[in-house]
Amino acid sequence: MKIRIDMRAKWMTAWLAVVIVLCSFRVWPQQTNAVEAAFQDEPAAHQLYREMIEAMRKPTTLSWSGETWWKNEGRFVPTATYRIWLKKPNYARVEMTRPGQKEPCGMLVGDGDYFWIYWPQGKFRYGWEKSGKHAEEYEKYQRRFFMKIRTPVGRHSIWHEVFGNLGLMMVLDASTFHGYTDSLQGYIDGVRSLGTNTVGGQLCDGIEVSIMKHQRSWELWLARKDRLPRKLELVLRVFDKEAVWEESWSDVAVDAAISNDRFAWSPPKDWKEWKMPDIEESLLKPGTTAPDFELAALNGGKLKLSSFRGQIVWLNKWRCG
Repeated sequence: MKIRIDMRAKWMTAWLAVVIVLCSFRVWPQQTNAVEAAFQDEPAAHQLYREMIEAMRKPTTLSWSGETWWKNEGRFVPTATYRIWLKKPNYARVEMTRPGQKEPCGMLVGDGDYFWIYWPQGKFRYGWEKSGKHAEEYEKYQRRFFMKIRTPVGRHSIWHEVFGNLGLMMVLDASTFHGYTDSLQGYIDGVRSLGTNTVGGQLCDGIEVSIMKHQRSWELWLARKDRLPRKLELVLRVFDKEAVWEESWSDVAVDAAISNDRFAWSPPKDWKEWKMPDIEESLLKPGTTAPDFELAALNGGKLKLSSFRGQIVWLNKWRCG
């Protein structure tokens, strides 16, 4: 039990570390946005992208199996497999499994009104859950925690929930199916063709989508059969650094019969709703010396809080957990 919980904690620590590192790139003083678009927009390729969005939104039901990888030190490391079911008007279900596990360790069930999120193998553990009352609560409910999140139609994001609460990195937001438009759409500045290739037995057209002048990009291989992806890649670029994730889709089913029972779930009576603690619990009292910490700097050096003693320090943490 302890080994499994520790492994889940390591997975979440790794994910949060990646996000924190990327965020530190964004706020470093030398960072600029003077990056030229990597390529000119190709109307035919852009049309393929629009057809993919339409192919995700048009069906009554949509489901697929996914696998995800993260590029670490030049090689891709498997991070998760998952199965997802989507149904109009507002139903969803995601079952995520980590490498080496046989049963799902993370679940999201959307019953039309709420997302219910829970962890059948035990919830990952935050540092503040290792002492005090939060530690006692964690030890008691680690396999019986759940989250309840309201889901207005077209205004929820499966991507944010599975990444933030399960540690599952999808390239595209599955809530596109329900009419959601993610915030990145307004920053797309070019789409180009990558030619054709066969992926998973499907003849696919490849496109690359540039976002924020190529600071971020998606590589998508869209099956001619249904214009849905079979292979996806997300790249985040800051100066000469890249963070890369890959994803594959298989067993794609469009407009297949899916019972509403698949989207029904309610917590047993002895389960406990999990919520982040009130921020007031952790704030330092005025006049208290801040705990020192050290972070890797973009230039290869180190940044230590205590080296700024006597100065005003603004900590900008962007989507870190």
